[in-house]
Amino acid sequence: MRKIAFVFTLLVMILGSCTGDKVLFEEYYKLPNMSWNRFNIVTFEIPVNEEGFEADFYLNIRHIPEIPYETLKYNFTFIFPSGEVRTADYELDFLDNGGNALSECMGDLCDLQVPVRKNLRVSDGGMLKVEIENKYTKIEMPGIIEVGLIVRKSQDEL
Repeated sequence: MRKIAFVFTLLVMILGSCTGDKVLFEEYYKLPNMSWNRFNIVTFEIPVNEEGFEADFYLNIRHIPEIPYETLKYNFTFIFPSGEVRTADYELDFLDNGGNALSECMGDLCDLQVPVRKNLRVSDGGMLKVEIENKYTKIEMPGIIEVGLIVRKSQDEL
């Protein structure tokens, strides 16, 4: 039985490394009371080695299936180890033009992952800070469970 488990684990590792989808960072911030307060800026710190990297950044929103919104307006700010700051406002759609949910749901949890920035070059070693701010006009945005950041090595770099 151990042999089978070892072979299965080895196979999964080999197949996983062949996809070219190398995750450099993945972290989630659980929001209190399943609600995103607009003054609660979610911050992630990503360690960067001296060589730096080129990566694609994705926002993942975990929410309840009955999300009462069509869109989420948010701000995404990069604070580089050098001190340089880049910021932009974005809008995430929960529904397509036909009114169908864009999220992948399983039971009481839905995930919606969207690309925010592709091929971002981080040259300096140190700590890259990413701040995600809810720009919803009301104080609370109920139904949002977690905010996640996924950083993948850019395909061009593989």
